Amino acid sequence: RKIPKKVEVIDPEPVQKKNIYKVSINNKQNIQARDSIIKPEDIEQLNSRVKHFYLVNREKDDDRNVDYPYYSEVTKAFIDQRIAEAYSKQENYEKLLEQDAKYEKFIEQMENEIAEWNRKKKILELYSKASGKREMPEIAFQAHVRLESFIDTDYSAYVAVQSEVEKAVTEMRDEESQELFGITFTAMRQYYQTNLLEKTPKVQEYKDKMDLIELLFPLRIIEVKPKR
Repeated sequence: RKIPKKVEVIDPEPVQKKNIYKVSINNKQNIQARDSIIKPEDIEQLNSRVKHFYLVNREKDDDRNVDYPYYSEVTKAFIDQRIAEAYSKQENYEKLLEQDAKYEKFIEQMENEIAEWNRKKKILELYSKASGKREMPEIAFQAHVRLESFIDTDYSAYVAVQSEVEKAVTEMRDEESQELFGITFTAMRQYYQTNLLEKTPKVQEYKDKMDLIELLFPLRIIEVKPKR
């Protein structure tokens, strides 16, 4: 039996506070969305607050709200640069592989990175064609909604909060998709799920368009272990 190789663990970058939209549900089913208290009967307010979290800094270069996620503008030149850098690293790792087998996993990482950048390049091309813009807005990769609850939080209240967050993101996706493609994200998803096995050009077309919309408005929910 071979001795397992030592895995080098890299500590993740700390998440900045502005990239966290914390939502807590206490044992009285009251909702705290960051610094605001929302009563159970006013849960619809959470919808607009989540949208604000996503949209407040979108398409802003100056005068950005420092308490909310920033956006980057993705360009073809930027992606091409990242692909070239990844290929360069991959070549170096391949040379080092002759000396140490551990570099095999780094080569694989670069292959995955190159594939991901090529995927994003394809998405950017689709966005540019639909919008007429060369730059694609992308929210900070750390941006997410964090759901916290207590042991005695009612489960139905927790699900209602989660559903409201998902609804807000879906509505933003629908609006963006309608503007870009003349069809909502929800309609494309329904068609895709119904006709997935057919593998027709239209199914692939909708898949590509959904990938774009999901990149523009990612649904990132982190559920924290309930407090006592």
